[in-house]
Amino acid sequence: MTDRTTKQIGIAIVEFDGYYVVGTRQVGQVLAGFSEFPGGKCEPGEPPEDCAARECLEETGLVVIPVRLMEKTEHDYTHATVELHFWLCRVDGVSDETRGTMPPLINKFQWKSVDELRELAFPEANASILDLLVQ
Repeated sequence: MTDRTTKQIGIAIVEFDGYYVVGTRQVGQVLAGFSEFPGGKCEPGEPPEDCAARECLEETGLVVIPVRLMEKTEHDYTHATVELHFWLCRVDGVSDETRGTMPPLINKFQWKSVDELRELAFPEANASILDLLVQ
């Protein structure tokens, strides 16, 4: 039986010089093969913005600062009901000297342009945030 408790998910939308951090869900993960922004399940009592920053560090190696909530949306998948909190984040420690140099990423995450975002296959719950980003 599937757990239908709504799962709170913090997602980091990390923008740097017009590029966004994107990965691909791995074989064995739910929604394998789809593109994703860094993020994951909130720990008990953890605010979604803190979750987004924590998950981004764990998944990409980037220290980010949540700036503002871009969107909150609930979606029913066959495996779970999720409430997604999309947080616009900035990379911590960027100065005028380092601007223009893309920070390195780990775990197969990459920097993608808006044009590249248009070509990627994301889970359907990401549709409205993608519309915001690519307009």
